[in-house]
Amino acid sequence: MVAHKFTVDLNKPLVFQVGHLGESYQEWVHQPIVSKEGPRFFESDFWEFLTRTAWWAIPTIWLPVVCWCISMSVRMGHTLSQIALMVAFGIFVWTFVEYVLHRFLFHIETKSYWGNTIHYLLHGCHHKHPMDGLRLVFPPAAAAILCIPKYHLNHHFRIQNKGFGITSAFWDRVFGTLPQTKAADKAR
Repeated sequence: MVAHKFTVDLNKPLVFQVGHLGESYQEWVHQPIVSKEGPRFFESDFWEFLTRTAWWAIPTIWLPVVCWCISMSVRMGHTLSQIALMVAFGIFVWTFVEYVLHRFLFHIETKSYWGNTIHYLLHGCHHKHPMDGLRLVFPPAAAAILCIPKYHLNHHFRIQNKGFGITSAFWDRVFGTLPQTKAADKAR
């Protein structure tokens, strides 16, 4: 019996197809399709809508948030030089986080079904369809989901001197502040 190599049908929604590429995914995703029109990701119009974002939506959504934060700093009595320093520091941190995410997460090599599928949603689609104008920026709906601090609630309600990460335990692992699981606490 000869195994047939999986091929992606570009006329069908792509997200749940790319996982089947297995080890061939990396080669496939890095062969761009130059077309202004992007592919369909999902069969569902609702999920499809959540993957498309015009570039101008990002400043429209996030600039008011930045302005509100700056106005709160003014109300708290910070000086103009302190606010400028905080803004500069924020830009420094954001560009660093953006670089680290892009280099180490968005370019991770995957082979498994779910690894390929998640990678395609996060960044692979950008490499496969670099001219897709509606998928150049991270969708605000996805950002909102990432902002839900389920992990961080441990810090507030269980162990306040551990679990400083907001949405991730990564830095808690690096700095040794990862709280024990409830199961480990009960075993004591």
